[in-house]
Amino acid sequence: MPDHASPVSAFLVRKLARISGKPHHSEALSDALCELEFATRQEPGCREFAFFRALSDPDSFVLLEAFDNQAAFDLHMTLPHTQRFFAAQLVANVAVTPMDA
Repeated sequence: MPDHASPVSAFLVRKLARISGKPHHSEALSDALCELEFATRQEPGCREFAFFRALSDPDSFVLLEAFDNQAAFDLHMTLPHTQRFFAAQLVANVAVTPMDA
């Protein structure tokens, strides 16, 4: 029997973000990411949102995120908890890579 993707998974938005924190702000960035992770997981359309700290560099994190569709991701970017995270200015650089579903 052929494997058919569900309509939702066909439009799933998945991204991997490599986040470099500003030097000497790793604990504040980790705390901010924890708050962002908790709030984002409550959002409608959020399938996955999890971050991991690099073992070799305390200022480096990886974020895995998946949303039902582009509209859910776009909404996420406008919500107060996401805006607060970016307003804190704890991040030196973010490199985002889209992932195939």
